[in-house]
Amino acid sequence: MAAGAGRGAGSPGHIRRGSADPHGNPGRTRRHACRARRQGAPGLPVIPARRHDLPLHCPDSWRVARHGEPLHRQGLASLHALQPGARLVSGAGISAAQLDSIEQAADWFSLFASGDAVAADREAWQRWLNASPHNGWAWQQAERLQRRMQGMPGDFSGRVFGLAREDGRSNRRTVLKGMLLALGTGALGLAGYREVEQGALFADYRSAIGERLPVTLADGSQLLLNTQSALDVAYADGQCRVTLRSGEVLVNAQAGSSLSVTTGQGDVRAVGGRFSVRQFGAVSQVEAYSGQVQVQPKYASGVTTLDQGRACRFGAVEVVSTRRLDYAADAWSRGLLIANDQRLADFLADLGRYRPGLLRCDPQVADLRLSGTFELDDTEQTFRALASALPVRVERRTRFWITVVPA
Repeated sequence: MAAGAGRGAGSPGHIRRGSADPHGNPGRTRRHACRARRQGAPGLPVIPARRHDLPLHCPDSWRVARHGEPLHRQGLASLHALQPGARLVSGAGISAAQLDSIEQAADWFSLFASGDAVAADREAWQRWLNASPHNGWAWQQAERLQRRMQGMPGDFSGRVFGLAREDGRSNRRTVLKGMLLALGTGALGLAGYREVEQGALFADYRSAIGERLPVTLADGSQLLLNTQSALDVAYADGQCRVTLRSGEVLVNAQAGSSLSVTTGQGDVRAVGGRFSVRQFGAVSQVEAYSGQVQVQPKYASGVTTLDQGRACRFGAVEVVSTRRLDYAADAWSRGLLIANDQRLADFLADLGRYRPGLLRCDPQVADLRLSGTFELDDTEQTFRALASALPVRVERRTRFWITVVPA
C-alpha cells in the first residue's frame, strides 16, 4: 500500500508539548524539574492557591497548603502500576487543554514519586497548579485516583510502592498519562487493578506496549511474548509450566518436550510443536501452527484436541468455538499486521494494541475495508498509508490521542 501524506506534528488539532513556563513541563529535558523562578515571574498568573485535600506523598515528607499537614502515604506510588493502555471511552468529552494538563500532571506525579523533588520543585508545582483551572482539574484526577487506591486491599499499594521509585521504569510518564486520562473520562475501572492482582505486574517475564519479547527455556523451547503480555515459568516433574497472566505468547516447543500453558480459563498442553495462547479476560484463544495441542477448560472433565491448522476459544467450562487457522494469525511474531478485506475499525483496534494511548475510529469511516501488510514497529507509516489509500485523515489531539476521521 502506497504511503500518502499524513498530518504531522504541526497540523491543526495537534497540541505542542511544553509551555512558556518550564515548571509546567517538569522533567522533560533533565531529571529534576526546573528550579523556581523569582516571585512575579512573567507567564505565571497570580491566582490564590486552592487547597487540595490529599497532596501527593514523597519520601522527604514535604508539606503544601498548611504547614504541618500530614501526608497520606497509602496508594499514591502505585499510580504507575496500571497499564498505559487502560481502556478509555470513545468520544469522551475531554478538551485539548485538559489533555495537555493531564500530560503535565503525569510529569509532576512522576517527579514526586521518584523521590527526587526538592523545595524549589514543590514551589514550582504550586505555581503550575495555580496557573490554569485545567491544571487544577488534572490534579484532582490524581487525588481521585489516590482515594480509589485507599479502598483497595492494604498490601496492594505497599507492593507497588517500591516499584514506583525504581529509576528503570522509563515508561512511568506514559503509564500515568493513560491512567489519569482514563480517570478523567470516567472510564478507568478496576481492569488495571485486576491485572495487578492476577500477578501480571510481578510476572517472571513482561513485555511493554509494542514490544515482542523472546524467552528461551531451559530445554531449548522458545517463547515469544506479544505486546503488553506477562507470564511465569516453572518446572516440575520434568515438565515446563507457563502461566500466562495477560496478553499472548507464541510457543515453539522442542521435539519431545512436554509443555503446558495455563490461563485463567484452563490448560493448554503439547509435546513439541508450535502454537499460541492469548487471553481475552474471561476467554482464552489457542492457535495450533504445527503438531497437536490439547485444551482442557478448568471445570471440564474432557479434553479437546486441536490439529495443526486449527484454532479455538474456550472459557472455564467449555470450548466455545473452533475454526480454521487464519494464515496471517502469527504475522505479529514477524513484526507485521496483515489486513485482508478487514473493517477499518477492527484494523485500528488491532493496531492500537501496539502503541500507547487512545486510537479511535470515527463511526463514519468504521466500515471502510482495508487490505495490506503493515509494520508494527512503524505505526506512523501505517497512518500515512491509510490516509493515502482511503478517504480518511489522521487527527491528532496529542501523540497519545489519535482519531481516524473522514477526509
